[in-house]
Amino acid sequence: MQRFNWGVIGPGNIANTFAKAIAGSKKGKILAVASRSVERASEFADTYNIQKTYSDYGQMLADPEIDIIYIATPHNFHYQQAKMCLEAGKHVLVEKPCTVNAQQMKVLVELAQSKKLLLQEALWSRFMPCLLQLRQLLDEGIIGEVQYIQSEIGFAFQRRDKARMIKAELAGGALLDLGVYSITVSQFLLQEHPDNVTAMGQLTEQQVDGHVFANMRYPSGRFAQFTCSMLAQSSNTMRIVGSEGYVNLPSCFWDTDKAEIFKDNQLLQTIDIPHSVNGFEYQIEASMDSIQKGLFCSDVMSHADSVGVLRVMDDIRKQLGVQFPQQIEAL
Repeated sequence: MQRFNWGVIGPGNIANTFAKAIAGSKKGKILAVASRSVERASEFADTYNIQKTYSDYGQMLADPEIDIIYIATPHNFHYQQAKMCLEAGKHVLVEKPCTVNAQQMKVLVELAQSKKLLLQEALWSRFMPCLLQLRQLLDEGIIGEVQYIQSEIGFAFQRRDKARMIKAELAGGALLDLGVYSITVSQFLLQEHPDNVTAMGQLTEQQVDGHVFANMRYPSGRFAQFTCSMLAQSSNTMRIVGSEGYVNLPSCFWDTDKAEIFKDNQLLQTIDIPHSVNGFEYQIEASMDSIQKGLFCSDVMSHADSVGVLRVMDDIRKQLGVQFPQQIEAL
């Protein structure tokens, strides 16, 4: 069995979730961690028994023992860091959203493909067995023809003064952090991208999106509607409505291991597939499997899907008037 040595950039909260998930892998382990803070890197390495620490990203990328990098920094850094990893010849798994706009993602895709390297967006929801099974059942017509999808996701982050999401210079706002889940799960279940998007919302004093209310129409004539907010606590649920029934994904729908399928207002079937660890394990294994197969990404979350979801978010941000500092948006 081929084994993979991972390097981690950004040992924050989400990297801790990653480290716990990969601990049970038979194919991969974290060999190194890099952070501009020597103290944070050392603490992370001690916690997870990681052999190497770096305070310079370039030094870690020059390490020939490292096969693949997991980028867990705030997403305003993703484009430059992913580009640096690919240019150094490393496969890369990048936290969602992979970049802050579609054009940046297209540049990374071209670079990864030219170098025959994996570039995988770490949108963990897409890899969960529950959603994979649900999509198969929807394709088989378990609730008839899917008509529309409704979802909401919201947390009161304005109460956290140091929250990354409130800052424009960190590509903050509800959409890129939260609304992305509604867009990408809808796309995954419907297997198409919207051809018309309308949105309204409320901007914060920092000029990032506090609330977003969006409607999406698809070429098939189906619809998806979502709200996302970093100013309000919502139910964090999703409903898929068909001509003969509906499906409820309970809170938190993007981390779901359960789906309830109803027909004639009666519970018809429940999908219940508990995570073996915490939900990150699926995207980790899929990334290593894709490398073994010589793929540049998994078809579960393809480059085309990453670009398509970012295009929707670009459209919504334009309609709302949300602009990040130029250095964040630049190529």
